[in-house]
Amino acid sequence: MNRIINMCFSESAEGSFKHAISTKILKGNQEIIFFLDDLSQGSIKDEINIEERTNWYNTFTRENQLRPVVDYDIDDLKENYSTFHNEISKADHSDILYLWYGSSREFCGMLYALELLKDRNLDIYLINVKDTVIKHKKIEFKARSTGEIIPEDIEKYVAAKKNLNLNEYRELLDKWELLKKDNFILRVIKNGNLESVDENYFDIDILKYTPKEFINPIRTIGEVLGKSEERISDEYIFWRIKELIKTGKIEHNGKFGVIGMEIKITEEGLKHLSTDKDAMRIWEEDRKESEEEEEIRKKYRQQGIMKERIDIAKKLKDVLDDKTIAEKTGLSMEQVKSLKES
Repeated sequence: MNRIINMCFSESAEGSFKHAISTKILKGNQEIIFFLDDLSQGSIKDEINIEERTNWYNTFTRENQLRPVVDYDIDDLKENYSTFHNEISKADHSDILYLWYGSSREFCGMLYALELLKDRNLDIYLINVKDTVIKHKKIEFKARSTGEIIPEDIEKYVAAKKNLNLNEYRELLDKWELLKKDNFILRVIKNGNLESVDENYFDIDILKYTPKEFINPIRTIGEVLGKSEERISDEYIFWRIKELIKTGKIEHNGKFGVIGMEIKITEEGLKHLSTDKDAMRIWEEDRKESEEEEEIRKKYRQQGIMKERIDIAKKLKDVLDDKTIAEKTGLSMEQVKSLKES
């Protein structure tokens, strides 16, 4: 029986496929080849240099408490490169290769894999998870990345696989060469195409979800990740927050560069945000909503305080005079008298 090799490019995707294979959700002779590095971020100029890739990784991990327990370290990264190259070299003409992708990270990983597999004349299929809409009862789900799909749905995505012909292969390799020649450190999917963009690409989104009052940066990071159509790592957004602090667009309180600090937008940040009318409108709407929520909370707090004062006054009305009760509870004389009359 031919091997089906599922090639995936994120830890979460690897976990889904391991579960699907171990529990026999995926039938037949199925295997996984997993690539760890996120090539959508950092330098890939001219070629993939492992030392440069580990230096980029250090940019995120140095004094970064975003994840107290790091998912992997530099040794893991280097080991995975070695394992990936070794496993990919063993693929032969009897194998069927499924390359899974959806996010920019997975797209870049897929292109890197195709570069390593070129001139091998292998049976390769591409599976873009964004091409499939999954329906569960009345709910429709469209994944942004392979890591978002559940093991039970994998076969539904396989149905949309596309065999990679020679012309398409060449076009993808040409695309990869152009991306490598660009002197950029960020690649995203825009309108279905993978493109190099400036490192500040997500800065407007970060400012858009950073209020004028101090908050923990996790809230801003969560808003950006949750509302962005493009999958991006939380480490990258946290790095950009620190860069925005350095340029005066965000102010911080507490030790710089750790997740325990607090952040808020500055006037300089608002000035920059105002260059994007839609983003500014969302920021103002969020601020109005926050103020309304605070008014509601304030109202309920006041109601709670008033109820507590009334309860105390009721207990005192048979033992103290009205004036003393009013002084002790903060109620007016009229309010105390109305309690005695009720």
